[in-house]
Amino acid sequence: MAFASMFTKLKLQLVNLSPAFAITFVYLVTGIIWILWSDTVVIHIAGNNSILLQELQSKKGIAYVLLSGILLFYISHRLYKRLQKTDKQKLSLQQKVEALNSTNPGGMIDYDLVTNEVQMNEKMTFFTPHNELAENSFLEVLFNRIHSSDKERVRTEYTTATSSSAKTLTTEFKLLGSDNNYYTVICTLFLIRNEEAVLKRVIGEIRDITQLRNLQAEYYNQQLKHKHRLASTIIKAQENERNRWAEELHDNISQMLTVVNLYLSNTHVQMDNNVTMIEQARKFINEVQQEIRLLSSSIKPPSFHSTTLKQSVTRLMADIKRIKNIEFSFTEDPSAETDMNDEQKLMAYRVIQEQLNNIIKYANASKIEMNVWCENNAAHISIEDNGNGFDTNKIRSGLGFRNIQSRLQLYNGNMHIDSSPGKGCLLSVSFQL
Repeated sequence: MAFASMFTKLKLQLVNLSPAFAITFVYLVTGIIWILWSDTVVIHIAGNNSILLQELQSKKGIAYVLLSGILLFYISHRLYKRLQKTDKQKLSLQQKVEALNSTNPGGMIDYDLVTNEVQMNEKMTFFTPHNELAENSFLEVLFNRIHSSDKERVRTEYTTATSSSAKTLTTEFKLLGSDNNYYTVICTLFLIRNEEAVLKRVIGEIRDITQLRNLQAEYYNQQLKHKHRLASTIIKAQENERNRWAEELHDNISQMLTVVNLYLSNTHVQMDNNVTMIEQARKFINEVQQEIRLLSSSIKPPSFHSTTLKQSVTRLMADIKRIKNIEFSFTEDPSAETDMNDEQKLMAYRVIQEQLNNIIKYANASKIEMNVWCENNAAHISIEDNGNGFDTNKIRSGLGFRNIQSRLQLYNGNMHIDSSPGKGCLLSVSFQL
């Protein structure tokens, strides 16, 4: 049993060796074993009989020739079958590659890592020219022609796939063509390994998807423009509605309260209690009128055809000072008035207005500092107060910042909030011009 097991293992090892080495190995091993073993047997059988010893030596030579011939025939036959099977597999694989090449619009590659031989179709030569392959390996040429922004990533992906047991690798990158233009391609590689999982061959396809990606980018830009137009239309509709409400408040309700106040002023009463109640009513109506004026001015959008952003913000600060004792500081870069169009000025005004409302409602601040400037094709706004402050992780979404963020999305803007309890708040906003 032990001999049979050893023979089986030896047979498997011989099949995996090259034909020339396997035959030489069998001949040497069988010769050494036969000489050592047969001489011992012949001497043991013949003893001191020289005639018998001579006959056995002759027969031993014939037996060795027959035995070695049988073993060599067996090994040669197995090696021939293995080579025949390999040739059939290679032919079948080659036929599949040719079939794929005839039906596939992309570049096809068959790269033997052992012999460094490369077979590829004409479409593939557009990305890996023959003159470069004459001096470098296929992989070196391929990696050298990958765009610098993708090169390290693709190299890492390839190294990871080849060092593992992966059978395929699919990745996307920009590749330099023979016309010195970069094309977006999808590369799919099939990693062929031997029995020991060592990579021996790479078969793959490189497909140009530049037109597809361009169409996708164009579609995305169209969707983005449509979204901006829709958002702009909604904001304009909101501003028009605010303007209508402001006019209604100013022209109707405020005037009606003024008339009521006049009636109360001309009313003559004798009872002290009624006088006191009427005076309180008049005081209350005056306060309501002030609130309505403030509300009307805050709702009605300023017309930047006849006024500047600085003038509009100054009026807004004056309206707030009538009801709140707050010290304001406002600085505007003169370039802001020329760099921003009317819609962008309205955007800046609404951001300032929204944040001032937040400060009045929640911050209990006594000082507010505001700055507006334009730089690097973007408008920047900073609003800082010395109020209560807050934890940005807990109540950021509940302080009206959502309205500011929704407006900023129209111009690809962003905002940053720096605040903590007891240390006021700094709002920094920027949006593209």
